[in-house]
Amino acid sequence: MVIFAIAISWIPDGLSSVLSQFISPKYFPYIQFLTGFGLLLTLFFIGNYFMKKKLPNLEIISEPPAKKKNLILFLSPSNTDTSQIRSFEDFKNIRTSWQMPVIAIKYHLPELKNVYVILSSRSKNQFKNFVFLIKKLFPEQNLNIVPIGLDKNIDFENMEELKEIIEQTYDLIKRKYKAKDKEIIIDITGGQKLVSIVGALQTLIKDREFQYVSTSDYSVKSFDIKYYEEE
Repeated sequence: MVIFAIAISWIPDGLSSVLSQFISPKYFPYIQFLTGFGLLLTLFFIGNYFMKKKLPNLEIISEPPAKKKNLILFLSPSNTDTSQIRSFEDFKNIRTSWQMPVIAIKYHLPELKNVYVILSSRSKNQFKNFVFLIKKLFPEQNLNIVPIGLDKNIDFENMEELKEIIEQTYDLIKRKYKAKDKEIIIDITGGQKLVSIVGALQTLIKDREFQYVSTSDYSVKSFDIKYYEEE
């Protein structure tokens, strides 16, 4: 990069030297300035042209999601005793990180049938408690709640591991229920920031979308990120 910068800096000097053979020396400063400015402007337009050619345009569609039959979510460990929660009203007095995945599930009822819960090494021992809470809050719903990671120690801070487990979960749902990507939604509210980032990135694949539960008004929004190259 340094060599490139030095080479670029020589071009105006070289051009000025050539032009000096035909123009009076008193105009040298003007020649150097105009040559350098012209070169800089040319590089700007060339760079801008190739940036537009190579970088995709992104379109982000944000709206309340259509209710899905298949939901993927991440479960962080709860530091609260959730056995005391018997209704949604109890969340006002009992604070737990599980409130968000519960809201994510509630939103898609009654259409929701399958919930795939990606567990971390710290939350996998609490999976039964989470299922118990869901069954208690939604007793009339016959939800199929499937754990992902009970036999593993998934690190929610390992980007490559998260990417692989998300893809495996998508593949599992598609094979088992003959589902398409557009019939599955992934909730990125639970877990850590890296979980949200990787979950969102994996929905760059066509027909995928992710959802997020607002921590302010608890509304659910879906985000469909589309990218395309300018023709």
